[in-house]
Amino acid sequence: MIVPQTPTPNPNSDFMLTSSIRSTSFLLHSLTLRFRSISSFPQFISSDHSHSDSSSDETNTNSLTHSSQKQLNRFTVTETLHNLSTQPRVALSFINQLNQSGFKHDVVTYMSVIRLLCQYGIDIKLYHMFMDVVQDTNEELFSFNVSDLFGALVDEMVEETRVRGSTSLVRAVDVLVKVYASVGRFDEAVDTLYEVKRGGLVLSTRACNYLLNQMISWEKLDMFESVYKQLKRKGLVPDVYTYGILIKGLCRKGCLNEASDVFKEVSEAGMDADCFTYGTYIDGLCSNGKADLGFQLIKSLRESNEEVSVYAYTSVIRRFVKESKLEEAESVLLDMKSAGIAPDVVCYCALIQGYCKNRDIRKVLALHEEMESSGIKTDCVIVSAILQCLCHMGMLDEAVSRFVREMEKAELFLQEMKNRKMFPDVMHYTTLINGYCLKQESSIAFELFLEMIRNGLKPDFITYDVLAGGLSRCGHFNETIGILDHMQAYGLEPTSVTHSLVIEGLCKGGKVIEAELYFNSLEPKNLDLYAAMMNGYCEANNITKAFELWLSERTLVTKRTSCLKLLSRLCAEDETDKALELYKALDASDKGSCKIVYSKLISMYSRVADMGMARWFFDKMIQKGLTPDAVTYTMMLNGYCRVNYLKEAYYLFNDMKHRGIQPDIITYTVLLHGEGRQKNVLRISSEIEQTGLTRDVYCYTVMIDKHCRWENLQDAVNLFNEMIDRGIQPNTVTYTALVCGYCSMGYRQHAVTLVKEMISKEIEPNSRTMIALKTIKAKKLKLRR
Repeated sequence: MIVPQTPTPNPNSDFMLTSSIRSTSFLLHSLTLRFRSISSFPQFISSDHSHSDSSSDETNTNSLTHSSQKQLNRFTVTETLHNLSTQPRVALSFINQLNQSGFKHDVVTYMSVIRLLCQYGIDIKLYHMFMDVVQDTNEELFSFNVSDLFGALVDEMVEETRVRGSTSLVRAVDVLVKVYASVGRFDEAVDTLYEVKRGGLVLSTRACNYLLNQMISWEKLDMFESVYKQLKRKGLVPDVYTYGILIKGLCRKGCLNEASDVFKEVSEAGMDADCFTYGTYIDGLCSNGKADLGFQLIKSLRESNEEVSVYAYTSVIRRFVKESKLEEAESVLLDMKSAGIAPDVVCYCALIQGYCKNRDIRKVLALHEEMESSGIKTDCVIVSAILQCLCHMGMLDEAVSRFVREMEKAELFLQEMKNRKMFPDVMHYTTLINGYCLKQESSIAFELFLEMIRNGLKPDFITYDVLAGGLSRCGHFNETIGILDHMQAYGLEPTSVTHSLVIEGLCKGGKVIEAELYFNSLEPKNLDLYAAMMNGYCEANNITKAFELWLSERTLVTKRTSCLKLLSRLCAEDETDKALELYKALDASDKGSCKIVYSKLISMYSRVADMGMARWFFDKMIQKGLTPDAVTYTMMLNGYCRVNYLKEAYYLFNDMKHRGIQPDIITYTVLLHGEGRQKNVLRISSEIEQTGLTRDVYCYTVMIDKHCRWENLQDAVNLFNEMIDRGIQPNTVTYTALVCGYCSMGYRQHAVTLVKEMISKEIEPNSRTMIALKTIKAKKLKLRR
């Protein structure tokens, strides 16, 4: 559980706390005196408050809500607010005291408050005041309704405009329209604007923009277009944001041509479209599946030296990702950086989520590293996506390792939120719970779960699934069942995903019997549950039961990922007959066999030296239009070399290069190991040098062993020294090859020295090393006799 750190005792803390209390008390005392003088209307209104007695009892803070409340009426309230027009802080406190005292406003007093708030420009307070009236449909809180208030507002606006030429009350109309629009009461919002126009006042562009934008958000697209046209006829003067909103609404309707025509309106109005307008249009193109056109427009704007927003780029990237065009999405990111526009976390998040979906973890981690190296902080969404990707790929160790690096940041992030009085949401807690589960720290994960409930957060399906899966992976069967009971008590029924996580988790946690009991208790069973049980058996290395379950439920062949996992385990155990039977079922299914299937089978048959079957699958793979990669070719070469079919091995090696597949150092090492003729070994070694490949420890070891067998001991020693000079550490096999070479040539002392060097470097000699030393010792004893 993440426990907030205990603050370090501060010797000055008592003084600071006392000072703070005194400061607060003084403020309350000052306000109390002001309220007392105000409540004595009207004779004390003009009195000088600065000479008030500072020693008065602080309990007089409530004077307004007790003794002075009896004197509150329309006249005293309006007069007080009028006299406080130049004292915003005191006026606001007075307004709050009125609300707390239960004073029931009428139109006159409420208008006095609204007038002051408009004067001060406090829109948030205005918003809540209008919202209270709009929602008071039964007039329980007020002795008037919103129509009465609006009528008084318009009358005062007209009069103030006639006398002064302008009015600050237009702010109130803007806020009232915003209130109506935010609760979806668009007819009242439109009527409000029309009534203002009928009063001879100018329509507020800001209010109209907000109304139109809200209509789009509420999907009132036909109404949006109609209202826009009516407002223009009523005298609305659009600004560049109005046109941007218009483009947004037309694109949302799918009217791309009409949206494009808006740019002509902008030009005719004597304005220039800005990055907001273009960004909105580009986003509209992307929403309608025209990301290519959106990207073309971005390039065109850049060529014209027009500003392009991050939002425009992000829209194109997200659309390409949604269409699984990840290369195109990444090219947009590159274009963005080349234009000197820094991508934000949203851009990277979209790409990372796309590559996570494709299980391309290499690209995911590369993008994440690039993002952080650019100074962009990762967020919970990105961390969760990466962890889930690793887990889905079966890379649990990597997921744990990754999260260990991120965990400290996540903990600090959560603590920082708490320190700032910002409350973590369900996603934050779920991410941390998942992390602790991956680290096998289930007790801390469970404490976090309890903490989020204490904080008033309701766990969702994902939270329960993560925790149930984590507890089951740790082998906590009873606790897992308890979480599922808790889930149901909260009104959430476990899904097949939940059940699958529990079944597989219990098997990973060594509780196979409990997993079987849980599986058997579920009715009815669907294919997801059978697949989970089969996966569980595979995780527990019970391949026999996994295969038997597949035999009993042949429709499991449609669960491709589970069948591939089973095939992989069967091939790893060299279960040739069972693997072949599963292959036939997969090949006969709708999707047929894939590259992974053929690679696994080729590897297995090469390993068991059945090169006839290995070659059959290799040829079958090519017939299916699947191109073998360097790994597949290398497995075939290794198989042929092991059975001494060098002619076939060289044929495949040449075929590999003919297809444009570059052999790697492992491929060359396999050939070197299989080749016995010295001239061919040297030719292969020379080819490695020409290709620029770097030899690894295995390649050096094979070459050293070859030279020792040919009694070219000096060449072997030179290679040994060369690999050390290049920073490549010899292993046990390397040392043993050279020890055997020394021993076969009678250099026992050199061999002993080399063994001592091994031990000093904590490289353990193997049995072959010691046998070589004993053999040469026995030969010397025999010669002496």
